Amino acid sequence: MRDDESKRHVKRKSHQASASKTLSTTITCMHHHKRSDAAVGARPTTALAAKGGSKKKKGIARTTKGFGAPPPKLEDVLAKMKTRTPDNANEVDCPCGSGKTHGECCGPFLSGEKKCLTPSDVLRSRYTAFTWRYIKYIMDTTHETCRDYREDRVAWANDLNKGGIKEEDGENENESFIEFKVTLRANEDRGGSVAGQETIISERSRFVRAGADEAWTYASGEVRSDVAGLEDVALN
Repeated sequence: MRDDESKRHVKRKSHQASASKTLSTTITCMHHHKRSDAAVGARPTTALAAKGGSKKKKGIARTTKGFGAPPPKLEDVLAKMKTRTPDNANEVDCPCGSGKTHGECCGPFLSGEKKCLTPSDVLRSRYTAFTWRYIKYIMDTTHETCRDYREDRVAWANDLNKGGIKEEDGENENESFIEFKVTLRANEDRGGSVAGQETIISERSRFVRAGADEAWTYASGEVRSDVAGLEDVALN
């Protein structure tokens, strides 16, 4: 009996050792797989991080480029704007109607050679500046208390270039159109208008050239307003 018990004891020990070995092997394999999985998972994670980082850098580069663009300079903006100044401007009659040539009248004011010493000088030279589109001179001779005055001279110049007097060619060289706008401001509450309210009146005028002297004359005009409901109605 002792031999049988001894054999059963040895056999039990053998089974426990085998089970322990199997468990150890299983744990080792599981540990190995976990390490492998971690290693495998780390690679794409690193790759994605690098890829994402690359995109982030590109995004920053684009943003920096956008904010880094310098604002336009007034000189560059004015250089692109067309004027109506004739090639022989100093030899022709001045647009202000003084009877003098432009070189003897408003020319020196517009070129900066002379300063306006009287209100009449300002009025005449500004009229010429509007006629021949000297936009910088118009801004330079506008007082800062004027409602037209603007700190942003680039935006101001662009508005002057778009607004004011516009000239269009007609069907032939003897026909031409000029469109201009006038802004009216109410001084007091009257007739449905509120003090300070502004109304824009525009006219598209037609001019024709005829006769032996080929002089231009006013032929017709169409007046419109920005008053609500009357935008598309001719007022004359």
